[in-house]
Amino acid sequence: MKASHAVQQDRSDTGAAPRRTLLAAAVLLPLAIQAVGAWITWTSTWEEASAEVARTADAAAEYARAALESHRLRGQQVALLLDGLSDEEILARAEELHARARQVLELDRYGEAFSVYVIARDGRILLTSDTATPLPVNLSDRPYHIAMRGADAPPLRIGEVARGRNNGRDFFPVTLRRDGAANGLPPGAFDGVINISITPAMLGTGFRRLRGTSEDVLSLVRQDGTLLARTLELPTEPPWPPHTTPATQAVLDRGPARVESEETSSLDGVSRLHVYRRVEGWPAYAVAARDRAVIVDRWLARIAWLFGIGMPATLALGLLAWRVGRADRAAAAARASLEHRVAERTAELAHRSAQLSGSEARLRVALEAADLGTWEVDLLTRIVQRSPRTLAIFGAPADEMVGAYPGWWDRVHAEDRVAMKEAFERMAAGVSDLYAAEYRFHHPDGRIVWVEARARAVEHDRAGRPLRAAGTVQDISARREAEERRALLAREVDHRAKNALAVVQAALRLTPRTSLESYAAAVEGRVAALARAHTLLAEQRWAGASLRALLMGELAAFTLRDDGAMAVTMEGPPVRVAASAAQSLSLAFHELTTNAVKYGALARSQGRLSITWEIRAATGDLVLTWQERGGAAVAGAPTRRGFGSRLVAATIRDQLGGILQQHWEAEGLTVEMQVSLCRIATVEPVAEAEPA
Repeated sequence: MKASHAVQQDRSDTGAAPRRTLLAAAVLLPLAIQAVGAWITWTSTWEEASAEVARTADAAAEYARAALESHRLRGQQVALLLDGLSDEEILARAEELHARARQVLELDRYGEAFSVYVIARDGRILLTSDTATPLPVNLSDRPYHIAMRGADAPPLRIGEVARGRNNGRDFFPVTLRRDGAANGLPPGAFDGVINISITPAMLGTGFRRLRGTSEDVLSLVRQDGTLLARTLELPTEPPWPPHTTPATQAVLDRGPARVESEETSSLDGVSRLHVYRRVEGWPAYAVAARDRAVIVDRWLARIAWLFGIGMPATLALGLLAWRVGRADRAAAAARASLEHRVAERTAELAHRSAQLSGSEARLRVALEAADLGTWEVDLLTRIVQRSPRTLAIFGAPADEMVGAYPGWWDRVHAEDRVAMKEAFERMAAGVSDLYAAEYRFHHPDGRIVWVEARARAVEHDRAGRPLRAAGTVQDISARREAEERRALLAREVDHRAKNALAVVQAALRLTPRTSLESYAAAVEGRVAALARAHTLLAEQRWAGASLRALLMGELAAFTLRDDGAMAVTMEGPPVRVAASAAQSLSLAFHELTTNAVKYGALARSQGRLSITWEIRAATGDLVLTWQERGGAAVAGAPTRRGFGSRLVAATIRDQLGGILQQHWEAEGLTVEMQVSLCRIATVEPVAEAEPA
């Protein structure tokens, strides 16, 4: 009897060890699956955040480039205003030049967003847009003045943020070397600088509009890591601490186009994902940053359903393992009560089954919350069982939850039926264990719905043939539409870039090469005209540009005569030029302006230029008249047409399909352009005319 009991005890111990191992595996495996799922979700969440922040950094870099370029152009406008004047002449005419500079820079419109200072080579302030009388201070010890003196000085320099002595505003200077002064210095010699002071608050406001509802932090930093502007609150007193960590700065010093890093901010101690994007043509980077806590919150929201389902199941299995272990220990201590233990074991298994059923119910709820419909199909009878969400996706009535859906196959898009059926039949025949298909479906309400369906065989006969399959279905119409919009936007950007490159190539190839200086000046002027039109279009998100703004971009420096009278007048209704025509018209206006400055009305102090335009409702045409008076006497039409004249004619007649008439009258040149409005523009819905 004792021997029999010992053998029975050994058999019990031998069977208990594998059972305990299996139970431990049953508890640990779901935890491992949840950990792997959490890691995969974290990786995808981080990659998604990185892509979103990179796109924001690209947009911020483009905005910063446009903003900085516009201020550089303002500095060049002031340089043109002072061209040919000595330092003493500027000081003698300070009040007059101050008024003209404010009008050219449109400071009454922009307020205190920026200011311009002209500083002599000895550090004196010659002219400022802030006050009519320059302050009697010497700025020769300023870093920007020292940096621009050398023969190897850069074409432009961005300074550090400082606080103004007079107005108390924070600003950072963009510094250009001044040339064209009549101070008797040899060409290329240092003759002072032009400073454009930009307020960080102005750039910060633009960044906040750019990011919209996002809470990402946008910044502008110099290549050496110096902070220039930021959407968050800036430190109270400049100079501000460096924006970058030493490791990131070591990478930025090499000048890459884009840098991604995770670092803790020296300004507020917050850990963020940073993407640095180089501002094209400037020693600066636009930075987009997202708090690591925001990314973690998104990840936790995505894995909540995983742990919400997995943890209860794991706890249930752990409880089961504990109970089985307790049962084993009780069985070893009391073999005499075997029947009672068998009954107890049966009850425990029933409880386990109930727990597993509850887990399956929670899984169905989670799938519905994730916008996933479920379905099962008997592969022999093809009878389908559908969840309520599946019925909603296909627009099927509630009484079709089990059985056939009349007309369902006819509603599948004709171009997708063959591929979808082949994928399903491969699973049904046992060739593939997985069915996956994306197809279009004609919803009963008239919409075309993109559907993603997946399924796997879950039951087989003894020969291994699949008998039953279960799967999910999801409406992916929004994702498909987003992909199509991204592809369309990429094609549009590619088309516009190729057009701009083609125009620049034509300007380079067709500009006469009479001399290196004239060729460089002509090409620079035409490329600058294209850049101004491009900047106007970018500011309006490529929705078009104002006709008046295109004209002012070319004529802003010539609007006032020496006697204070208007040299250029404009009058006409508001017209928005389409993006496809803005750069062409900008080139044409540039050629007419160049001709007027060299030979026409703008070549003399008493000359005047009148530009008027109207919309003829009867024909739907835009008619623009360019009339020069008070310039040199015109003997008649020129005997030879230059490249500029040919360019204007080709633009109006050939490219825009319009009519161009040039009248070489004794009083001056008159040009009439007539272009169909539908080819170039739309009339802006403004009730009253713009001011002249």
